[in-house]
Amino acid sequence: MSRAAGRHEVGAPVTRVRPLRWDEDKRATAARLDQLEPGWHVMYGLWSRRFFAIAICCPVALMVEALTAEELRERMREGESEAMAARGPGSLRVA
Repeated sequence: MSRAAGRHEVGAPVTRVRPLRWDEDKRATAARLDQLEPGWHVMYGLWSRRFFAIAICCPVALMVEALTAEELRERMREGESEAMAARGPGSLRVA
């Protein structure tokens, strides 16, 4: 009993395959959030299905993640507050 030829068999006709665009709405949300938050780099992980933000505004390394964009923004604010508290009250530098 032989099996039917598959799409990748030698001599099989070429089949057009349309690429899938996964989670376009969430990727667009992450892109908008990235524009709204200049002190952060925001991205959406397709594999993890989570939002990630890396701080470029804080003096310490900081990365937060969340399932929703709203939760991510809350965590970003918490991270900023914690980073400022960690610096101490007398360590504010004015450029």
